[in-house]
Amino acid sequence: MNHRICEKCEGDMVKCYVDQGMRGILVKNADGDKLFSNKKNTRINPFVCGDCGWVEWYADEPGKIR
Repeated sequence: MNHRICEKCEGDMVKCYVDQGMRGILVKNADGDKLFSNKKNTRINPFVCGDCGWVEWYADEPGKIR
């Protein structure tokens, strides 16, 4: 989902990415396997409200973190 509604002002939020073209930050479940083979992970990306500036982070695949 690339579009959300702001919970603060009901404005349109836009999916954004972190600088350097990383396409999101990779987060890992600490209970997963070894550092580099840990499959319990997902990318998170910020959604920014174009009206009030509120920012929320959402996981691309939250079910994978379990």
